[in-house]
Amino acid sequence: MEANKNKKIIPLLTICYLYVSILFTIPSINYLIKNKTIYYFSQLFTYTFTKGNNMAHYYINALIYLALFFTLFFLYFAILKNVNKVFQNKKKMFIFIAIIGILFSVIIPTTSLDVYSYIGNGWVDSHYHENPYYTSVQDITNEHGWDEMLGKVARCWREEPVVYGPVWSLLCRFFTSFSFGNITLALFIFKIASFLIFMGCNVLIHKITKKKFFVALFGLNPFILFEFLSNVHNDIFLIFFVLLAIYFVKNRNNIALAVASIAIATGIKYLSILLLPFLICYALRKEELSCKIKKTIIYAIEFAILLAIFYLIYVRDFQVFSGIFVQQNKYGRSIFLMLWYLLQGNETILSFIKIFALGIFAISYFVIIFKLFVNKQKTITFVNTIKTYQIFLLIFTFILITNFNPWYVIWLFPTLMWQKAKMIRASLYLSLGAINSYAITYATKIDDETVGIPYLMIMIFTLAILFVANEIKRKIKKSKVER
Repeated sequence: MEANKNKKIIPLLTICYLYVSILFTIPSINYLIKNKTIYYFSQLFTYTFTKGNNMAHYYINALIYLALFFTLFFLYFAILKNVNKVFQNKKKMFIFIAIIGILFSVIIPTTSLDVYSYIGNGWVDSHYHENPYYTSVQDITNEHGWDEMLGKVARCWREEPVVYGPVWSLLCRFFTSFSFGNITLALFIFKIASFLIFMGCNVLIHKITKKKFFVALFGLNPFILFEFLSNVHNDIFLIFFVLLAIYFVKNRNNIALAVASIAIATGIKYLSILLLPFLICYALRKEELSCKIKKTIIYAIEFAILLAIFYLIYVRDFQVFSGIFVQQNKYGRSIFLMLWYLLQGNETILSFIKIFALGIFAISYFVIIFKLFVNKQKTITFVNTIKTYQIFLLIFTFILITNFNPWYVIWLFPTLMWQKAKMIRASLYLSLGAINSYAITYATKIDDETVGIPYLMIMIFTLAILFVANEIKRKIKKSKVER
């Protein structure tokens, strides 16, 4: 009887997931059909794409947003629990993930303007032939006047140079060069590229793990679909090259290609370099110390040369590296924002705390790397190496970053496959918390540092509540078994 019931319920999971995803997509399709362009789209933090006249409208939007995402996450967790029954083979799974990915790719960005900064900086490079590390979007606007490719860049980034690595700048130049100055076309070029990279991530996860569970865990996570296909954050490109590096080390035992992959990832966002020493220590675990030193020097030179080649395209002076420090001078949605309020914005003390914290982190990091490097037991496992790396990544992401953004949670996903069940659950709960946190701005229309701490607290409370609920559920099951 129960088996027949499950046979009926299992197909409904994917049907309902598809249906809710379509509901998310409909407002964007309607807007694009009606307006033919996204340039004048200003309905950020609204699901219905209508401008509200009162707070009641904002609250309704927030409730719709939360209801849809809670439903998606509920279906997502149910699919993960029954993944082998839901998808009899990997082909069906990949087709379903691709369909859902396409639907989310249609959605106009509603909680972030970052993609328009990518478009603006790429257009500065490809169309105006100016160096985006030395010429801001505002500089071009002041000199050349109105340009729709630059008009939607957020105010906080209009006067800033590029804060990302040169690989990302080259990609932005490449993508915008095919846009013909049409911002709607430019947006969907970025979306198509993100979708292809997203599917590449799923393929790599399957190649690395051979498990449908981890592919579904990544490919059907509503947080990942929304942040990286709808909002088009560039972290998905970073994740692809990190996964590629892991694949080359673990599955192909090719450290040279892994180093090249990490060099490219670092050329997108700098934090990728944290993983490289761990991969090298694992790959060289069976070598004698003298051989380790020689090979490490060779790989370090390879990494430096590859990164330097990308930087040479743009470098004039050290200002090209200023993006490394720009984010650390902003305070939002982080522990440092709490300190900023407590210290009443005292930059002297805050700078000391940042330097001290980074110093402790750097010393601890190098001590652990040194111990791994000189280990003579030759018994270093990939699982333990990645778990150690994950600890440092967690500290860096949730403690050291002064301007934490919800989509940074994706940084945890490439190495989740080797974590304990609790760590996997925590990351999934955090992804739900990251989505929940936007409800504050949906309900209030406020999106500045004043909501930074509530954003952070919602993520923490979501994590805590779901862990408690899971523990209660586990105890109830246990008590039933004992009866």
